[in-house]
Amino acid sequence: MHRPLATIQPQGCNPAADLAGEGAARAVAMATCLDADIVRELLECPICMETYDQATIRPKLLQCGHTACRQCLEKLIADSINGVRCPFCSRVTRMSSPTQLSDNLTVLKIIDSANLSEAVQAVMCRGCRRRQPRSFCQRCCVAVCEACGDDQHRARGHPVATARAAAERRRGEVAARLAGLRQVQASLRRRKAAVDALAKSAQAGYRAVQQDYTHAERQLQDELAKSRRVFTSALSEVERMNGQVLEEQAYLIDIAEVQIISRCDYLSTKIKQADTALLEEDIDEEDPDMTSGLSTQLTLQQLELVKREHLEPIAVGQLESKLYTVSIEETLVEMPTTSEPAQDLGSTKDTASFSMPASPPKRRVHEGLASGPHPSCQFLKKIGSHGNLPGMFHLPVSLYVSAQGEVLVADRGNFRLQVFNRKGFAREIRRSPNGIDNFALIFLGAELPNLVPLSVAVNSGGLIGVTDHYDNSVKVYTAAGQCVACHRNQLTKPWGIAAMPSGQFVVTDVEGGKLWCLTVDRHAGVVNYSRLCSAVRPKFVTCDATGTVYFTQGLGLSLESGQNQHHLEGGFSIGSVSAEGQLRRQFSHFFAENEDFRCIAGMCVDGAGNLLVADSGRKEILLFPKEGGFVSLLRDGLVCPVGVALSAKGQLLVLDCWDHCIKIYSYHPRQQMVN
Repeated sequence: MHRPLATIQPQGCNPAADLAGEGAARAVAMATCLDADIVRELLECPICMETYDQATIRPKLLQCGHTACRQCLEKLIADSINGVRCPFCSRVTRMSSPTQLSDNLTVLKIIDSANLSEAVQAVMCRGCRRRQPRSFCQRCCVAVCEACGDDQHRARGHPVATARAAAERRRGEVAARLAGLRQVQASLRRRKAAVDALAKSAQAGYRAVQQDYTHAERQLQDELAKSRRVFTSALSEVERMNGQVLEEQAYLIDIAEVQIISRCDYLSTKIKQADTALLEEDIDEEDPDMTSGLSTQLTLQQLELVKREHLEPIAVGQLESKLYTVSIEETLVEMPTTSEPAQDLGSTKDTASFSMPASPPKRRVHEGLASGPHPSCQFLKKIGSHGNLPGMFHLPVSLYVSAQGEVLVADRGNFRLQVFNRKGFAREIRRSPNGIDNFALIFLGAELPNLVPLSVAVNSGGLIGVTDHYDNSVKVYTAAGQCVACHRNQLTKPWGIAAMPSGQFVVTDVEGGKLWCLTVDRHAGVVNYSRLCSAVRPKFVTCDATGTVYFTQGLGLSLESGQNQHHLEGGFSIGSVSAEGQLRRQFSHFFAENEDFRCIAGMCVDGAGNLLVADSGRKEILLFPKEGGFVSLLRDGLVCPVGVALSAKGQLLVLDCWDHCIKIYSYHPRQQMVN
């Protein structure tokens, strides 16, 4: 379909008027920017398909703005009365002769312009340079008009075909080459995917070997600890026996010394008597032997440490590597050909967020410390690293998974909250200054500290609750990061925060010794707060689906220590309280010989009502089944776990403070039973 010529005319021109001066110059400038197809449409009549010239095929403008040659218009006038109907828009142009119509000066200007000779010659016949090329000489590889093709090429025996047929054949050849290149590109992409799969499999193998080494190292440490206990016990026994002998001898010496002192006092009294009395009374001629009962030799045990000579440093194991060949072609055959859809947070495919690697490492199940359901936990992947960029952490202290599947992390060292979804990092929330803070920034030039989060939770209304260590307050944000409430009343040092099914927030006050319930409105802020119960330095808190609140007591954790040593403030316990404030079950109490709980730093409750605890002192995750007892759930690969959470798709998320990352495991609480 041919484009109307009116689309290239300057705006405001009358199609029936003369085009001259500045308008024609603009049209000429526009023509130089047109491609060959557009120039070809400008230079040929859309009715007879002949190239315009200055004589018979002269371009004429109809009143509707379309252009046709004078020869075609004379034929149309012969078949009509007092006008011509435009073959394109059906508008009637009243006239009796084509000479009454104005010439299309734009087309004539293009034909006569020397500045546009290159653009015109590019679309003209290579022989005569006057007509449109509609034939193609296959031997000379030039496009010519029909007359030149017959006279100059076909007459010499050259194969001449129509330009359209030759172009279609050339397009077919180019399309075949393009298809071949695309097949090579697809093959390269599959090969790259196979290499990536091999790289992931190798990474999984590295992690499995690392876990084996860690397990062997822990066994060696356990054996050394056992040897130390045996050595200490033997040393104590020798010390006890030698001490018993020495104490017995010292006791005998003390008795002899008392007897000697008594004899000395007797003789001193005799010396002080009068002469007559001294002479009349008899005095023992010989003093008794006070040292006859004392041993002259003592039998003691002498200790000497017999060292074991080690020619080489003690090594847990030796790493051996063997060459093996992997066929990329076989890997390509094993790989699926169809792409899988994107999975959410709980999926087991490898996505941009929390997911399972292509080849997971070997499963490692740890023995429990008490009877109860032992979940099968398999390491999936690690999210984050040390830094201050989006998606990186510096001393993260709290972790929470919302009902919508978003993961919130209290990144304390970077003074912010980070929010992740199934695609990865989504956004961050920082402290928003109030009016006084803005005044300080503008007029005083003061630099405000950012948010210093200690714990984070999301209620059923989508509000985000945060305990802020900077001003010892509880702040509530919307999902977009707008602060809607800041509460400090009755709070001395708030630390832990949890969301109840009713939408209220439960906050622990470490120094105040209370648990508070806060009711927050999105528009009015904190509308009500009440005391839930009292406790001894409550710190970490969580809540289950029934509204039961679990909290720790008597525990202090110093995350600023650079030596990975945690300050303990005596014993602790894990208690629970109902939403009405009635105390319930107590899970553990103080330190026992076989229950060396060191530092609880985070808790959560699964769907079955089992309590999961992150113990940063033991460097493991503990499971407290609702039937009683506890189980060591995870241990290998954890440096300082401070947070634990569960996703709706059966994934266990562990926040490792000193490793500055989130470690993700599979979690199936009913899969195995450990006795």
